[in-house]
Amino acid sequence: MSAPQTENVAASAAPQTVVCGSCQQAVPNGAIYCPRCCGEDGQLGAVKRGGFVGAVIGLMAGGIVAAVWTAIVGPERGTYGMVFGIALGSAVTGLMLGMIRQRKK
Repeated sequence: MSAPQTENVAASAAPQTVVCGSCQQAVPNGAIYCPRCCGEDGQLGAVKRGGFVGAVIGLMAGGIVAAVWTAIVGPERGTYGMVFGIALGSAVTGLMLGMIRQRKK
């Protein structure tokens, strides 16, 4: 008789929600992804967000590298095409790395 009571206690003690580790909001128990962090589309939303963040960080890093390169070689040799290529290449690399990083999680 004690076994059925234990099952009822365990079933009623199971939380209806859990706390998301990223946003600290309540998420329904058993949900695969947090709807606030990953969006309603789950993993796809996380990958898109990771790509966006990676692209922004890559663009900023590329701008810094392009500025340093232009300062080293001089403004005469630092053409717009090369500066644009460095910044764009860094942004695309950041986009890909951000998407890959989020997909592995």
